[in-house]
Formats: sequence, structure tokens, C-alpha cells
Amino acid sequence: MNGIKPRLLIFINTLQSGGAERVVSLLLEHLKNDFEIHLALYTRIIDYKIPPEIRILDLKQPLDQPRLFRLFTIPFLARKVYKYCKKNEIRITVSFLKRPCYISALMKSWWGFKGKIIMCERTHLTTLLQNQSAVYRAFSRFMVKYSYKRANLVLTNSYAMQTDLVEHFNIKTPVTVIYNPIDLKYIQIHKTEPSGLVFDKGVFHFVNVGGFRREKNHHLLLQAFYIIKHLPCKLVIVGGGVMEEGLRQKVSDLGMGEKVIFTGFVNNPFKYVNQSDCFVLSSEVEGFPNVLIEALACGKPVISTDCSSGPRELLAPSTDLHHRAINNYEIGEYGILTPVNDITALAAAMKRIYEDRELRDQFASRATERARQFDVEEIKQYFHVAFSGL
Repeated sequence: MNGIKPRLLIFINTLQSGGAERVVSLLLEHLKNDFEIHLALYTRIIDYKIPPEIRILDLKQPLDQPRLFRLFTIPFLARKVYKYCKKNEIRITVSFLKRPCYISALMKSWWGFKGKIIMCERTHLTTLLQNQSAVYRAFSRFMVKYSYKRANLVLTNSYAMQTDLVEHFNIKTPVTVIYNPIDLKYIQIHKTEPSGLVFDKGVFHFVNVGGFRREKNHHLLLQAFYIIKHLPCKLVIVGGGVMEEGLRQKVSDLGMGEKVIFTGFVNNPFKYVNQSDCFVLSSEVEGFPNVLIEALACGKPVISTDCSSGPRELLAPSTDLHHRAINNYEIGEYGILTPVNDITALAAAMKRIYEDRELRDQFASRATERARQFDVEEIKQYFHVAFSGL
């Protein structure tokens, strides 16, 4: 390449708190020496630290636009991104999440972008869409097929998602799996920072990290914790979002104000995870949950719902990845899996991990070893090949 870095545009809605957003922030930092990276944001919200040399295209779009208005603006935003790429001689674009993918597809089909387009799917679409209206499901399926047909490569972060796209959406574009990376070195350094929160001695602390969105199913977590609230334990919830007021009200209604702690969103959730005894994920749907890997990197036992993609590949990789936990919890090699939306099973798993010191120690002893397999220094090479090999 004669010493000239390839120019790369990474496109995502925002760099607000979230798994895909954290992945993008890691890629910006760890690929900046190999590519001249430009960052396109639907809305300029940046919670993660990014290198100063990254050039930013801010599309200045409100996140709370009505759906029809968002749809109407896609062709105009596609033209804006196309003109930016043309002006800056960018020949490769990488889109994360739905709107950026739709915009990138129109940039190619309407405005004639001649470069290579990579689209990154971060959730299990069939599961995500099953609770939506018939009209929304039909529109989403059409847009996914329309967009991915115009990509040169689709990246997913789990094999279950790859299978879902090929079998249920009939995607013919090459689909490659690259797991989400974590910055193990960063986590090891920052997990020991003071949290400012008093973790009472003799009290077992469960912890959850994630945005307050419906698919994260915090209500399930609160209901399961209610069943075991008589035990000497507390629940620390790290994150923020539009559902926070409702969750706080739920805690109050259940009379758990002294047992549940909300920390708000923080850039360093690891300091809370490190001081806790067990990490719990209660999601209805995931792609490949970073928070589970990050909890393992902190050396913690983990409990997770066995949603359609991600947790089983991470916690029970030697099992049939199409299998799902039903009726009761399942002990995997690296953590416990529980059926989705099963309050009783989740509560039973939390009680088991509280009572069984031997099992906790067994999980903790394997945790960092498992997390190391997802370190950004291991994973970035796969992104580098994907981005430069087209």
C-alpha cells in the first residue's frame, strides 16, 4: 500500500452506552494505525473515549424522530454520506445497526457509491421481531434483505445470528462471524478503581450492567430477585435509559428500596462488577453480549438467560448451540443458563450461586481464561482482514 493507509468510514447511530458502541470505540483505537478512520454518527452523542485523529461526520439527526420521518430522510442522508465519501476518497464503509445499514444500502443503489460496503448485524433478528406488529415485521424483513443484498460482506458476532440470517432471511451475501472484542488490559487496570459505593461485608452482591431497554428485561431480574430478597444479598444495577423511572418505581412497589442500588450510566462499570459476587444478565434477546465477557474478565461467575444467540456460545460452547434451556437452569462450562422469561428458574439459579461456594469458585477459576479468547489483541486481526481483504 506504499505507506498510504486505506481510508475507512465506520457508521453507527451514536457512541452512547451500548455493546455495539463499545465495539466501535475499541476498533477506532486499535485499528487507527492501519487505517485512516472516519466516523459517521446519526447523532453526535459520544460517551466513549475516541482517538483525537478520528474525523467525524455528524448527520445531526434527532434520535426521537417518528418512524415515518426517519424513513423519509434516509435517501437524503445517504446522499450526504455518499458526498462525504467521494470528497474524502473513502472506498470502504462499515455500518453498525439498522439505520446506518439502510442508509449505506441507498448510498450504493441510489447514489452510485462504487466502494465496498460491510454491514454488521448485532442482534438475533427473528427473536427481536417476533413481538412486533405484523406491519413492522414485514417492513423490517424487507429492509434487511434489501440492505444486505447490497453489501459486499455481512459480519455477525455469533454463529446463531449467522444461521438466522442465512436460513430465515435468505441472505446470499457472504456472512462471516467475528466475535465482539474486549480490551482485557483496560478492564484489568480499571476494575480496581474505587466505585464510591459501599459493599457491605457479609452481603452477597449480584450485579447487572446494561441499557434500560425492553429487550434487556430488567423487570424479570427484579421479579427474580424479589423471590430471594430474604437472603443477605443486594442487587446493583449499572446503566441508564428511558425505562429508568419505571424500574425505580418497580423496585419501590416491591418494597426493595434498601436492597436494589441504581448507579446510573458510567464509563467504567468494571469497578462495580469487580466488587460484586455474581453477574446476572436477564435479556430476552442479544447478539453477543459484551457484558458477559467483561464480567468473566473481572473473574466473576455469571448467570444469563439462554436467549437466541450469544450466551450459550460463550458459556456452554461445547453444547448444541441450537439447544435452549427449558423449565430449569443449566450449568455450563463457564456459567449458568436459564430459560428466557422464567422468573422461577432465574431466582433458583441466583439462589444456587449464592449457596454453592464450590460452584462459584469453579466458575471464577475459568473466567479470565475464557475472557482472554475475546481480547481485542486476538480479535482485531479478524476485523483487519475483513476490512482490508475486499
